Amino acid sequence: MDPATRSLHIVHLADPDWRFEYSGTCEPTGFALRRELVDLGGPDDGREVVDHRLSCTLEPGAEHEVQVDATAGDGSRHRAILAFSSAAEPAAAGVEVRASASLSRRSVDRLFDQYVREAVLREVDTPIVGTLVALLVAEIAERAWTELGGRTASWGTLSAAVSYASRSPSGSAATLSGLVAAPDVVGASDYVAPDRIVLLAHATGSTPSRLRPSDGTAVLANLLAGRGYLVVAPDNWGRGHGDGADEPETYLMANRVAANGLDMVRAVLDDGRYAAFHDAPDPVEVAIIGYSQGAHSAVAMWLTGASFADDIAVREVYAGGGPHDVYRSFRGVLEHLADRCDGNPWCRHVDRDVMMPYAVGRIVPALLRYTDVGLTPDDVVDGERLSEAFVTGMLDGDERFDALKTMLQLNSFADVADLAGTLPDPGARILLYHSPFDRLLPQRNTADLAEALFPGFDVTADLEACGSRTFEELGDLVDMAGVVHTICAFEVFDRVLRDLREREAARTGYERVARSRPEPATPWRDLAERRAGIALDDAAGLATFRAERSTAELRAVSRRLRSADSPVLRELADQVWREAR
Repeated sequence: MDPATRSLHIVHLADPDWRFEYSGTCEPTGFALRRELVDLGGPDDGREVVDHRLSCTLEPGAEHEVQVDATAGDGSRHRAILAFSSAAEPAAAGVEVRASASLSRRSVDRLFDQYVREAVLREVDTPIVGTLVALLVAEIAERAWTELGGRTASWGTLSAAVSYASRSPSGSAATLSGLVAAPDVVGASDYVAPDRIVLLAHATGSTPSRLRPSDGTAVLANLLAGRGYLVVAPDNWGRGHGDGADEPETYLMANRVAANGLDMVRAVLDDGRYAAFHDAPDPVEVAIIGYSQGAHSAVAMWLTGASFADDIAVREVYAGGGPHDVYRSFRGVLEHLADRCDGNPWCRHVDRDVMMPYAVGRIVPALLRYTDVGLTPDDVVDGERLSEAFVTGMLDGDERFDALKTMLQLNSFADVADLAGTLPDPGARILLYHSPFDRLLPQRNTADLAEALFPGFDVTADLEACGSRTFEELGDLVDMAGVVHTICAFEVFDRVLRDLREREAARTGYERVARSRPEPATPWRDLAERRAGIALDDAAGLATFRAERSTAELRAVSRRLRSADSPVLRELADQVWREAR
Protein backbone atom coordinates (compact mmCIF):
# COMPACT_ATOMS: atom_id res chain seq x y z
CA MET A 1 0.00 0.00 0.00
CA ASP A 2 0.98 3.63 -0.50
CA PRO A 3 2.30 4.81 2.90
CA ALA A 4 0.27 8.00 2.43
CA THR A 5 -2.91 5.90 2.68
CA ARG A 6 -4.90 6.54 5.83
CA SER A 7 -8.05 4.51 5.27
CA LEU A 8 -8.61 0.77 5.52
CA HIS A 9 -11.70 -1.44 5.26
CA ILE A 10 -12.04 -4.85 6.87
CA VAL A 11 -15.31 -6.54 5.98
CA HIS A 12 -16.74 -9.76 7.41
CA LEU A 13 -19.92 -11.46 8.59
CA ALA A 14 -21.00 -11.12 12.21
CA ASP A 15 -23.90 -11.58 14.58
CA PRO A 16 -25.77 -8.44 15.68
CA ASP A 17 -24.52 -8.71 19.28
CA TRP A 18 -20.80 -8.60 18.45
CA ARG A 19 -18.78 -5.68 19.83
CA PHE A 20 -15.38 -4.72 18.43
CA GLU A 21 -11.94 -3.47 19.48
CA TYR A 22 -9.07 -2.47 17.17
CA SER A 23 -5.31 -2.84 17.57
CA GLY A 24 -2.20 -3.16 15.43
CA THR A 25 1.15 -1.77 14.45
CA CYS A 26 -0.35 1.38 12.90
CA GLU A 27 -2.56 2.12 15.93
CA PRO A 28 -5.89 1.91 14.07
CA THR A 29 -8.97 3.82 15.11
CA GLY A 30 -12.43 3.67 13.60
CA PHE A 31 -15.93 2.26 13.74
CA ALA A 32 -18.15 -0.32 12.07
CA LEU A 33 -21.00 0.22 9.62
CA ARG A 34 -23.39 -2.72 9.97
CA ARG A 35 -25.95 -4.05 7.51
CA GLU A 36 -28.46 -6.76 8.34
CA LEU A 37 -28.41 -9.37 5.59
CA VAL A 38 -31.61 -10.63 3.97
CA ASP A 39 -32.61 -13.38 1.56
CA LEU A 40 -29.61 -15.63 2.19
CA GLY A 41 -30.11 -19.34 1.65
CA GLY A 42 -27.53 -20.62 4.13
CA PRO A 43 -27.16 -20.45 7.89
CA ASP A 44 -25.92 -16.85 7.75
CA ASP A 45 -29.40 -15.44 7.00
CA GLY A 46 -30.22 -12.82 9.63
CA ARG A 47 -26.57 -12.04 10.31
CA GLU A 48 -24.80 -8.79 9.46
CA VAL A 49 -22.11 -7.78 7.05
CA VAL A 50 -19.79 -5.44 8.95
CA ASP A 51 -17.64 -2.80 7.25
CA HIS A 52 -14.88 -1.65 9.62
CA ARG A 53 -13.68 1.80 8.58
CA LEU A 54 -10.25 2.21 10.09
CA SER A 55 -7.67 4.99 9.99
CA CYS A 56 -4.01 4.54 10.86
CA THR A 57 -0.54 5.92 10.17
CA LEU A 58 1.77 3.75 8.05
CA GLU A 59 5.54 3.66 8.30
CA PRO A 60 7.09 3.64 4.81
CA GLY A 61 8.69 0.37 3.74
CA ALA A 62 7.34 -1.60 6.68
CA GLU A 63 5.21 -4.65 7.40
CA HIS A 64 1.92 -3.87 9.12
CA GLU A 65 -0.85 -5.75 10.86
CA VAL A 66 -4.32 -4.62 11.88
CA GLN A 67 -6.37 -6.71 14.29
CA VAL A 68 -10.11 -6.68 14.93
CA ASP A 69 -11.26 -8.45 18.11
CA ALA A 70 -14.94 -9.23 18.56
CA THR A 71 -16.79 -10.25 21.69
CA ALA A 72 -20.20 -11.88 21.19
CA GLY A 73 -23.13 -11.66 23.55
CA ASP A 74 -22.46 -15.19 24.84
CA GLY A 75 -18.87 -14.28 25.70
CA SER A 76 -17.25 -16.07 22.76
CA ARG A 77 -14.32 -14.31 21.11
CA HIS A 78 -13.44 -13.84 17.43
CA ARG A 79 -10.49 -12.25 15.68
CA ALA A 80 -9.71 -10.93 12.18
CA ILE A 81 -6.18 -10.02 11.10
CA LEU A 82 -5.17 -8.00 8.05
CA ALA A 83 -1.47 -8.13 7.20
CA PHE A 84 0.05 -5.90 4.53
CA SER A 85 3.15 -3.93 3.63
CA SER A 86 3.69 -0.31 2.67
CA ALA A 87 5.88 0.97 -0.14
CA ALA A 88 9.23 2.58 0.64
CA GLU A 89 8.11 6.00 -0.64
CA PRO A 90 4.70 7.66 -0.94
CA ALA A 91 3.37 8.27 -4.43
CA ALA A 92 4.02 11.65 -5.98
CA ALA A 93 1.61 14.35 -4.87
CA GLY A 94 -0.41 16.48 -7.25
CA VAL A 95 -1.64 15.64 -10.73
CA GLU A 96 -0.08 15.16 -14.14
CA VAL A 97 -1.83 16.97 -16.98
CA ARG A 98 -2.28 14.70 -19.99
CA ALA A 99 -4.42 16.96 -22.21
CA SER A 100 -6.17 20.30 -21.87
CA ALA A 101 -8.86 22.43 -23.46
CA SER A 102 -10.07 25.98 -23.04
CA LEU A 103 -13.46 27.54 -23.66
CA SER A 104 -14.43 31.19 -23.90
CA ARG A 105 -17.39 32.51 -21.95
CA ARG A 106 -19.47 32.41 -25.11
CA SER A 107 -18.47 28.79 -25.76
CA VAL A 108 -19.39 27.82 -22.20
CA ASP A 109 -22.80 29.44 -22.71
CA ARG A 110 -23.29 27.42 -25.90
CA LEU A 111 -22.04 24.17 -24.42
CA PHE A 112 -25.38 22.95 -23.06
CA ASP A 113 -27.17 23.79 -26.33
CA GLN A 114 -24.56 21.81 -28.25
CA TYR A 115 -24.95 18.91 -25.85
CA VAL A 116 -28.71 18.92 -26.46
CA ARG A 117 -28.16 18.83 -30.21
CA GLU A 118 -25.42 16.23 -30.33
CA ALA A 119 -25.97 13.88 -27.41
CA VAL A 120 -29.53 14.03 -26.14
CA LEU A 121 -32.30 11.90 -27.62
CA ARG A 122 -30.00 10.28 -30.17
CA GLU A 123 -31.29 6.91 -29.00
CA VAL A 124 -34.85 7.95 -29.89
CA ASP A 125 -34.52 6.73 -33.43
CA THR A 126 -38.05 7.66 -34.58
CA PRO A 127 -37.83 11.31 -35.71
CA ILE A 128 -41.44 12.18 -34.93
CA VAL A 129 -41.11 10.77 -31.40
CA GLY A 130 -37.91 12.77 -31.00
CA THR A 131 -39.84 15.86 -32.11
CA LEU A 132 -42.51 15.31 -29.48
CA VAL A 133 -40.00 14.57 -26.74
CA ALA A 134 -38.13 17.79 -27.52
CA LEU A 135 -41.39 19.78 -27.36
CA LEU A 136 -42.27 18.25 -23.99
CA VAL A 137 -38.84 19.04 -22.60
CA ALA A 138 -39.15 22.60 -23.93
CA GLU A 139 -42.34 22.90 -21.89
CA ILE A 140 -40.56 21.55 -18.79
CA ALA A 141 -37.61 23.90 -19.28
CA GLU A 142 -39.80 26.95 -19.82
CA ARG A 143 -41.79 26.25 -16.67
CA ALA A 144 -39.14 25.06 -14.22
CA TRP A 145 -35.55 25.71 -15.32
CA THR A 146 -33.79 28.86 -14.21
CA GLU A 147 -30.13 28.01 -14.87
CA LEU A 148 -29.54 25.74 -17.88
CA GLY A 149 -29.69 28.05 -20.85
CA GLY A 150 -31.02 30.84 -18.66
CA ARG A 151 -27.80 32.27 -17.18
CA THR A 152 -24.45 33.26 -18.63
CA ALA A 153 -21.05 32.09 -17.53
CA SER A 154 -18.97 34.53 -15.50
CA TRP A 155 -15.71 33.13 -16.87
CA GLY A 156 -14.23 31.07 -19.63
CA THR A 157 -12.94 27.68 -18.51
CA LEU A 158 -9.77 25.60 -18.52
CA SER A 159 -10.23 21.83 -18.47
CA ALA A 160 -7.50 19.24 -18.04
CA ALA A 161 -7.39 15.48 -18.35
CA VAL A 162 -5.12 14.46 -15.49
CA SER A 163 -3.52 11.44 -13.88
CA TYR A 164 -3.10 11.07 -10.13
CA ALA A 165 -1.87 8.53 -7.60
CA SER A 166 -4.52 6.41 -5.95
CA ARG A 167 -5.16 2.71 -5.40
CA SER A 168 -6.37 -0.27 -7.39
CA PRO A 169 -9.44 -2.26 -6.27
CA SER A 170 -7.07 -4.51 -4.29
CA GLY A 171 -5.55 -1.53 -2.47
CA SER A 172 -2.16 -1.48 -4.20
CA ALA A 173 -0.68 1.76 -5.57
CA ALA A 174 -2.09 2.71 -8.98
CA THR A 175 -2.57 5.64 -11.32
CA LEU A 176 -6.09 6.80 -12.17
CA SER A 177 -7.48 9.57 -14.35
CA GLY A 178 -10.05 12.31 -14.25
CA LEU A 179 -10.99 15.84 -15.28
CA VAL A 180 -10.16 19.08 -13.49
CA ALA A 181 -12.07 22.18 -14.62
CA ALA A 182 -11.39 25.70 -13.38
CA PRO A 183 -12.44 29.23 -14.35
CA ASP A 184 -10.06 31.01 -16.72
CA VAL A 185 -9.22 34.02 -14.57
CA VAL A 186 -5.82 34.85 -16.04
CA GLY A 187 -5.41 38.60 -15.77
CA ALA A 188 -8.65 39.04 -13.81
CA SER A 189 -8.51 41.18 -10.70
CA ASP A 190 -12.13 40.67 -9.59
CA TYR A 191 -12.13 36.87 -9.20
CA VAL A 192 -12.90 35.66 -5.68
CA ALA A 193 -12.81 31.91 -5.17
CA PRO A 194 -16.00 30.35 -3.81
CA ASP A 195 -15.77 28.81 -0.36
CA ARG A 196 -16.22 25.33 -1.86
CA ILE A 197 -14.83 23.10 -4.52
CA VAL A 198 -17.06 20.64 -6.37
CA LEU A 199 -16.53 16.88 -6.53
CA LEU A 200 -18.53 15.65 -9.53
CA ALA A 201 -19.36 11.93 -9.76
CA HIS A 202 -20.05 10.66 -13.27
CA ALA A 203 -23.05 8.69 -14.47
CA THR A 204 -23.03 5.38 -16.36
CA GLY A 205 -21.07 5.51 -19.60
CA SER A 206 -19.41 8.84 -18.87
CA THR A 207 -15.64 9.33 -18.93
CA PRO A 208 -14.94 12.94 -17.91
CA SER A 209 -11.22 12.87 -18.75
CA ARG A 210 -11.99 12.55 -22.46
CA LEU A 211 -13.00 16.25 -22.35
CA ARG A 212 -15.70 15.64 -24.94
CA PRO A 213 -18.62 18.06 -25.38
CA SER A 214 -20.87 15.01 -25.81
CA ASP A 215 -20.04 13.81 -22.27
CA GLY A 216 -22.63 15.09 -19.80
CA THR A 217 -20.20 15.14 -16.87
CA ALA A 218 -17.66 17.19 -18.83
CA VAL A 219 -20.45 19.61 -19.83
CA LEU A 220 -21.59 20.10 -16.24
CA ALA A 221 -17.98 20.48 -15.06
CA ASN A 222 -17.49 23.39 -17.48
CA LEU A 223 -20.81 24.99 -16.52
CA LEU A 224 -19.74 24.92 -12.86
CA ALA A 225 -16.23 26.16 -13.67
CA GLY A 226 -17.78 28.98 -15.68
CA ARG A 227 -19.43 30.07 -12.45
CA GLY A 228 -16.09 30.20 -10.65
CA TYR A 229 -15.83 26.73 -9.10
CA LEU A 230 -12.89 24.37 -9.13
CA VAL A 231 -14.37 21.05 -10.26
CA VAL A 232 -12.85 17.61 -9.69
CA ALA A 233 -14.43 14.82 -11.77
CA PRO A 234 -12.72 11.42 -11.36
CA ASP A 235 -13.04 8.55 -13.81
CA ASN A 236 -13.97 5.28 -12.16
CA TRP A 237 -11.35 2.55 -12.19
CA GLY A 238 -11.86 0.83 -15.54
CA ARG A 239 -12.39 4.09 -17.44
CA GLY A 240 -10.08 6.79 -18.77
CA HIS A 241 -6.33 6.39 -19.19
CA GLY A 242 -5.17 5.04 -15.81
CA ASP A 243 -3.62 1.71 -14.87
CA GLY A 244 -7.00 -0.01 -14.84
CA ALA A 245 -8.35 1.42 -18.08
CA ASP A 246 -8.66 -2.06 -19.61
CA GLU A 247 -10.20 -3.64 -16.50
CA PRO A 248 -13.93 -3.90 -15.64
CA GLU A 249 -15.29 -0.69 -14.16
CA THR A 250 -15.78 -0.62 -10.39
CA TYR A 251 -19.47 -0.22 -11.08
CA LEU A 252 -21.53 0.66 -7.95
CA MET A 253 -18.67 -0.54 -5.72
CA ALA A 254 -19.06 2.10 -3.03
CA ASN A 255 -15.84 1.90 -1.01
CA ARG A 256 -13.55 1.58 -4.02
CA VAL A 257 -15.13 4.42 -6.01
CA ALA A 258 -15.16 6.68 -2.94
CA ALA A 259 -11.51 6.05 -2.10
CA ASN A 260 -10.42 6.92 -5.64
CA GLY A 261 -12.58 10.05 -5.79
CA LEU A 262 -11.31 11.46 -2.49
CA ASP A 263 -7.73 10.61 -3.47
CA MET A 264 -8.21 12.75 -6.57
CA VAL A 265 -9.54 15.65 -4.51
CA ARG A 266 -6.43 15.50 -2.31
CA ALA A 267 -4.15 15.29 -5.34
CA VAL A 268 -5.72 18.43 -6.82
CA LEU A 269 -5.54 20.27 -3.49
CA ASP A 270 -1.86 19.30 -3.21
CA ASP A 271 -1.14 20.76 -6.65
CA GLY A 272 -0.12 24.40 -6.49
CA ARG A 273 -1.59 25.14 -9.92
CA TYR A 274 -5.08 25.07 -8.40
CA ALA A 275 -4.44 26.99 -5.20
CA ALA A 276 -6.11 30.16 -6.49
CA PHE A 277 -9.44 28.38 -6.95
CA HIS A 278 -10.16 27.34 -3.38
CA ASP A 279 -10.11 29.16 -0.10
CA ALA A 280 -7.76 26.56 1.42
CA PRO A 281 -9.32 26.42 4.87
CA ASP A 282 -8.53 23.39 6.97
CA PRO A 283 -10.49 21.33 6.15
CA VAL A 284 -11.31 22.27 2.54
CA GLU A 285 -15.07 22.43 2.03
CA VAL A 286 -16.57 20.30 -0.74
CA ALA A 287 -19.95 19.96 -2.47
CA ILE A 288 -20.53 16.54 -4.07
CA ILE A 289 -22.84 16.21 -7.06
CA GLY A 290 -24.02 13.05 -8.82
CA TYR A 291 -26.93 11.61 -10.75
CA SER A 292 -27.89 7.97 -11.40
CA GLN A 293 -24.70 5.91 -10.93
CA GLY A 294 -23.10 9.22 -9.92
CA ALA A 295 -25.66 9.65 -7.13
CA HIS A 296 -24.60 6.30 -5.68
CA SER A 297 -20.97 7.40 -5.92
CA ALA A 298 -21.80 10.76 -4.32
CA VAL A 299 -23.35 9.13 -1.25
CA ALA A 300 -20.41 6.71 -1.04
CA MET A 301 -17.93 9.60 -1.17
CA TRP A 302 -19.84 11.43 1.56
CA LEU A 303 -19.85 8.38 3.83
CA THR A 304 -16.15 7.77 3.24
CA GLY A 305 -15.26 11.43 3.71
CA ALA A 306 -17.20 11.55 6.96
CA SER A 307 -15.57 8.30 8.07
CA PHE A 308 -11.93 9.10 7.38
CA ALA A 309 -11.24 12.62 6.19
CA ASP A 310 -9.91 15.31 8.49
CA ASP A 311 -8.67 17.45 5.57
CA ILE A 312 -11.92 17.47 3.55
CA ALA A 313 -15.31 18.61 4.86
CA VAL A 314 -18.31 17.63 2.76
CA ARG A 315 -20.92 20.39 3.12
CA GLU A 316 -23.51 19.39 0.50
CA VAL A 317 -24.42 16.16 -1.23
CA TYR A 318 -26.71 16.45 -4.27
CA ALA A 319 -27.83 12.96 -5.35
CA GLY A 320 -30.55 12.37 -7.95
CA GLY A 321 -32.07 9.19 -9.34
CA GLY A 322 -29.54 6.90 -7.67
CA PRO A 323 -29.48 3.09 -7.17
CA HIS A 324 -29.03 3.43 -3.41
CA ASP A 325 -30.30 -0.09 -2.78
CA VAL A 326 -28.23 -2.05 -5.25
CA TYR A 327 -29.43 -5.41 -3.97
CA ARG A 328 -33.17 -4.81 -4.25
CA SER A 329 -32.77 -3.10 -7.61
CA PHE A 330 -30.80 -6.10 -8.90
CA ARG A 331 -33.27 -8.56 -7.38
CA GLY A 332 -36.12 -6.66 -9.04
CA VAL A 333 -34.54 -7.35 -12.41
CA LEU A 334 -34.33 -11.06 -11.55
CA GLU A 335 -37.96 -11.15 -10.42
CA HIS A 336 -39.01 -9.52 -13.69
CA LEU A 337 -37.02 -12.06 -15.71
CA ALA A 338 -38.64 -14.91 -13.77
CA ASP A 339 -42.12 -13.36 -14.02
CA ARG A 340 -42.39 -13.09 -10.23
CA CYS A 341 -43.17 -9.39 -9.74
CA ASP A 342 -46.47 -9.77 -7.83
CA GLY A 343 -46.79 -5.99 -7.45
CA ASN A 344 -43.25 -5.54 -6.16
CA PRO A 345 -42.28 -1.87 -6.78
CA TRP A 346 -38.66 -2.93 -7.43
CA CYS A 347 -39.82 -5.07 -10.33
CA ARG A 348 -42.89 -3.39 -11.80
CA HIS A 349 -41.31 -1.19 -14.48
CA VAL A 350 -38.17 -3.16 -15.35
CA ASP A 351 -37.26 -2.94 -19.03
CA ARG A 352 -35.25 -6.10 -19.64
CA ASP A 353 -33.74 -4.79 -22.88
CA VAL A 354 -32.27 -1.88 -20.94
CA MET A 355 -31.45 -3.55 -17.63
CA MET A 356 -29.93 -6.77 -18.95
CA PRO A 357 -26.82 -4.97 -20.35
CA TYR A 358 -26.39 -3.19 -17.00
CA ALA A 359 -26.52 -6.46 -15.10
CA VAL A 360 -24.45 -8.57 -17.51
CA GLY A 361 -22.00 -5.92 -18.69
CA ARG A 362 -21.41 -3.82 -15.56
CA ILE A 363 -22.62 -5.15 -12.20
CA VAL A 364 -21.65 -8.80 -12.59
CA PRO A 365 -18.15 -8.30 -14.11
CA ALA A 366 -17.11 -5.94 -11.30
CA LEU A 367 -18.25 -8.25 -8.51
CA LEU A 368 -16.71 -11.34 -10.09
CA ARG A 369 -13.43 -9.57 -10.85
CA TYR A 370 -12.83 -7.68 -7.60
CA THR A 371 -14.51 -9.76 -4.89
CA ASP A 372 -14.26 -13.39 -3.87
CA VAL A 373 -17.83 -14.62 -4.29
CA GLY A 374 -16.87 -18.12 -5.40
CA LEU A 375 -18.46 -17.82 -8.86
CA THR A 376 -17.23 -17.75 -12.44
CA PRO A 377 -18.87 -15.95 -15.37
CA ASP A 378 -20.23 -19.32 -16.55
CA ASP A 379 -22.13 -19.61 -13.25
CA VAL A 380 -23.94 -16.34 -13.90
CA VAL A 381 -24.06 -15.44 -17.59
CA ASP A 382 -25.34 -17.30 -20.63
CA GLY A 383 -24.18 -15.40 -23.70
CA GLU A 384 -25.48 -11.85 -23.31
CA ARG A 385 -28.08 -12.74 -20.70
CA LEU A 386 -28.20 -13.83 -17.09
CA SER A 387 -28.53 -17.59 -17.09
CA GLU A 388 -31.85 -19.13 -16.10
CA ALA A 389 -30.14 -21.25 -13.45
CA PHE A 390 -28.60 -18.14 -11.88
CA VAL A 391 -31.88 -16.21 -11.85
CA THR A 392 -33.75 -19.14 -10.30
CA GLY A 393 -30.99 -19.90 -7.81
CA MET A 394 -30.76 -16.30 -6.60
CA LEU A 395 -34.52 -16.07 -6.08
CA ASP A 396 -34.94 -19.52 -4.54
CA GLY A 397 -32.17 -19.15 -1.96
CA ASP A 398 -29.43 -21.32 -3.45
CA GLU A 399 -26.52 -21.03 -0.97
CA ARG A 400 -23.99 -20.81 -3.81
CA PHE A 401 -25.09 -17.22 -4.40
CA ASP A 402 -25.05 -16.01 -0.78
CA ALA A 403 -21.64 -14.32 -1.12
CA LEU A 404 -22.80 -12.43 -4.21
CA LYS A 405 -25.95 -11.31 -2.38
CA THR A 406 -23.78 -10.16 0.51
CA MET A 407 -21.60 -8.03 -1.78
CA LEU A 408 -24.66 -6.44 -3.40
CA GLN A 409 -25.97 -5.53 0.05
CA LEU A 410 -22.56 -4.24 1.15
CA ASN A 411 -22.77 -1.71 -1.69
CA SER A 412 -26.26 -0.54 -0.71
CA PHE A 413 -26.95 2.38 1.66
CA ALA A 414 -30.59 2.12 2.71
CA ASP A 415 -29.80 -0.99 4.77
CA VAL A 416 -27.13 0.53 7.07
CA ALA A 417 -28.15 0.05 10.70
CA ASP A 418 -28.19 3.16 12.94
CA LEU A 419 -26.22 5.31 10.52
CA ALA A 420 -26.89 8.49 12.49
CA GLY A 421 -25.65 6.86 15.69
CA THR A 422 -22.52 5.50 14.02
CA LEU A 423 -21.20 8.09 11.58
CA PRO A 424 -19.08 10.70 13.36
CA ASP A 425 -20.03 14.38 12.94
CA PRO A 426 -21.75 14.22 9.53
CA GLY A 427 -22.16 18.02 9.15
CA ALA A 428 -23.55 18.05 5.61
CA ARG A 429 -26.80 18.91 3.86
CA ILE A 430 -28.07 15.88 1.94
CA LEU A 431 -30.38 16.75 -0.97
CA LEU A 432 -32.02 13.76 -2.66
CA TYR A 433 -34.14 13.78 -5.82
CA HIS A 434 -36.09 11.08 -7.66
CA SER A 435 -38.91 11.14 -10.19
CA PRO A 436 -42.08 9.12 -9.48
CA PHE A 437 -42.10 8.30 -13.22
CA ASP A 438 -38.55 6.92 -13.32
CA ARG A 439 -38.77 3.50 -14.98
CA LEU A 440 -35.03 2.87 -15.05
CA LEU A 441 -34.37 2.97 -11.30
CA PRO A 442 -37.29 2.60 -8.87
CA GLN A 443 -38.06 5.65 -6.76
CA ARG A 444 -37.94 3.41 -3.68
CA ASN A 445 -34.13 3.64 -3.90
CA THR A 446 -34.26 7.25 -2.76
CA ALA A 447 -37.33 6.94 -0.52
CA ASP A 448 -35.70 4.18 1.53
CA LEU A 449 -32.38 6.04 1.76
CA ALA A 450 -34.18 9.16 2.98
CA GLU A 451 -35.95 7.10 5.62
CA ALA A 452 -32.62 5.63 6.76
CA LEU A 453 -31.09 9.13 7.05
CA PHE A 454 -34.01 10.84 8.77
CA PRO A 455 -34.08 12.27 11.45
CA GLY A 456 -30.37 12.02 12.24
CA PHE A 457 -29.15 14.05 9.26
CA ASP A 458 -29.95 17.33 7.53
CA VAL A 459 -31.71 15.61 4.64
CA THR A 460 -34.20 16.95 2.11
CA ALA A 461 -35.78 14.34 -0.18
CA ASP A 462 -37.82 15.53 -3.15
CA LEU A 463 -39.63 12.40 -4.27
CA GLU A 464 -41.78 14.47 -6.62
CA ALA A 465 -38.83 15.84 -8.61
CA CYS A 466 -39.74 15.61 -12.27
CA GLY A 467 -43.26 14.71 -11.17
CA SER A 468 -45.28 17.02 -13.39
CA ARG A 469 -47.95 15.90 -15.83
CA THR A 470 -45.50 16.68 -18.63
CA PHE A 471 -43.03 14.12 -17.30
CA GLU A 472 -45.83 11.58 -17.05
CA GLU A 473 -46.77 12.29 -20.67
CA LEU A 474 -43.10 11.94 -21.62
CA GLY A 475 -42.95 8.52 -20.00
CA ASP A 476 -46.14 7.40 -21.74
CA LEU A 477 -44.95 8.65 -25.13
CA VAL A 478 -41.60 6.88 -25.30
CA ASP A 479 -41.30 3.17 -24.69
CA MET A 480 -37.76 3.53 -23.38
CA ALA A 481 -37.03 3.19 -19.69
CA GLY A 482 -34.21 5.72 -19.65
CA VAL A 483 -35.85 8.78 -21.22
CA VAL A 484 -37.54 10.22 -18.10
CA HIS A 485 -34.48 9.23 -16.07
CA THR A 486 -32.20 11.16 -18.43
CA ILE A 487 -34.36 14.26 -18.83
CA CYS A 488 -34.86 14.40 -15.07
CA ALA A 489 -31.08 14.70 -14.75
CA PHE A 490 -31.28 18.13 -16.38
CA GLU A 491 -33.95 19.29 -13.97
CA VAL A 492 -31.92 18.04 -11.00
CA PHE A 493 -28.77 19.77 -12.24
CA ASP A 494 -30.74 22.96 -12.80
CA ARG A 495 -31.81 22.82 -9.15
CA VAL A 496 -28.26 22.15 -8.02
CA LEU A 497 -26.92 25.12 -9.98
CA ARG A 498 -29.65 27.32 -8.53
CA ASP A 499 -28.95 26.17 -4.96
CA LEU A 500 -25.22 26.82 -5.33
CA ARG A 501 -25.84 30.23 -6.89
CA GLU A 502 -28.30 31.31 -4.21
CA ARG A 503 -26.07 30.04 -1.40
CA GLU A 504 -23.06 31.91 -2.80
CA ALA A 505 -25.12 35.09 -3.28
CA ALA A 506 -26.31 34.88 0.33
CA ARG A 507 -22.71 34.41 1.50
CA THR A 508 -21.19 37.26 -0.48
CA GLY A 509 -24.12 39.66 -0.63
CA TYR A 510 -24.17 39.97 -4.41
CA GLU A 511 -25.09 37.94 -7.48
CA ARG A 512 -22.12 36.69 -9.50
CA VAL A 513 -24.01 34.84 -12.25
CA ALA A 514 -25.94 37.05 -14.67
CA ARG A 515 -29.15 36.19 -16.49
CA SER A 516 -28.91 35.68 -20.24
CA ARG A 517 -31.28 36.57 -23.05
CA PRO A 518 -31.98 33.06 -24.38
CA GLU A 519 -34.78 31.12 -22.75
CA PRO A 520 -34.03 27.64 -21.33
CA ALA A 521 -36.56 26.16 -23.78
CA THR A 522 -34.87 27.55 -26.90
CA PRO A 523 -32.45 24.66 -27.66
CA TRP A 524 -35.24 22.14 -27.19
CA ARG A 525 -37.59 23.96 -29.58
CA ASP A 526 -34.76 24.17 -32.10
CA LEU A 527 -34.18 20.43 -31.69
CA ALA A 528 -37.91 19.76 -32.20
CA GLU A 529 -37.87 21.67 -35.49
CA ARG A 530 -34.81 19.79 -36.74
CA ARG A 531 -36.39 16.45 -35.82
CA ALA A 532 -39.65 17.49 -37.49
CA GLY A 533 -37.80 18.20 -40.73
CA ILE A 534 -36.30 14.72 -40.63
CA ALA A 535 -39.72 13.20 -39.84
CA LEU A 536 -41.33 14.88 -42.85
CA ASP A 537 -38.74 13.20 -45.11
CA ASP A 538 -39.40 9.78 -43.54
CA ALA A 539 -42.66 8.64 -45.11
CA ALA A 540 -42.26 5.06 -43.92
CA GLY A 541 -41.59 6.16 -40.36
CA LEU A 542 -44.68 8.41 -40.39
CA ALA A 543 -46.81 5.56 -41.69
CA THR A 544 -45.57 3.25 -38.94
CA PHE A 545 -46.17 5.91 -36.30
CA ARG A 546 -49.75 6.45 -37.46
CA ALA A 547 -50.47 2.73 -37.69
CA GLU A 548 -49.41 2.15 -34.08
CA ARG A 549 -51.69 4.83 -32.57
CA SER A 550 -55.40 5.40 -32.19
CA THR A 551 -57.26 8.33 -33.71
CA ALA A 552 -57.47 9.98 -30.28
CA GLU A 553 -53.70 9.66 -29.81
CA LEU A 554 -53.01 11.10 -33.24
CA ARG A 555 -55.37 14.00 -32.54
CA ALA A 556 -53.45 14.73 -29.32
CA VAL A 557 -50.10 14.55 -31.14
CA SER A 558 -51.34 16.91 -33.83
CA ARG A 559 -52.64 19.34 -31.23
CA ARG A 560 -49.28 19.41 -29.42
CA LEU A 561 -47.37 19.98 -32.66
CA ARG A 562 -49.67 22.89 -33.54
CA SER A 563 -49.21 24.44 -30.10
CA ALA A 564 -45.73 25.59 -31.14
CA ASP A 565 -45.52 28.61 -33.43
CA SER A 566 -43.51 26.87 -36.13
CA PRO A 567 -44.29 26.25 -39.82
CA VAL A 568 -42.40 22.96 -39.93
CA LEU A 569 -44.21 21.66 -36.84
CA ARG A 570 -47.59 22.69 -38.28
CA GLU A 571 -46.71 20.88 -41.50
CA LEU A 572 -45.86 17.75 -39.53
CA ALA A 573 -49.14 18.10 -37.62
CA ASP A 574 -50.99 18.22 -40.96
CA GLN A 575 -49.26 15.02 -42.08
CA VAL A 576 -50.12 13.22 -38.85
CA TRP A 577 -53.77 14.30 -38.81
CA ARG A 578 -54.50 14.08 -42.55
CA GLU A 579 -54.11 10.33 -42.55
CA ALA A 580 -55.91 9.94 -39.24
CA ARG A 581 -59.05 11.56 -40.67
